[in-house]
Amino acid sequence: MKTYEDLASSAVKSIKVDEKSIYIVYNSNIDKEYEFICDNTAEFDVKLSETISKEESLGKFIHNQVKSGSIQPSVTQPSK
Repeated sequence: MKTYEDLASSAVKSIKVDEKSIYIVYNSNIDKEYEFICDNTAEFDVKLSETISKEESLGKFIHNQVKSGSIQPSVTQPSK
């Protein structure tokens, strides 16, 4: 798992890239980690690295990835 921390972002605290999932912690709630399903984490990782190196907005990048369907919020079933 690759982890990005200490990001120069007002919206995103950290991002972890796993084999099939992306985990994001937002600065608005640092105690909660959001999981997103991603079919091509290698491509996401390359685009994320480019966004960070160009010092572009990570919040906008994440929003565009969700909007395009590249990552989808994980839906977990409540335990009974």
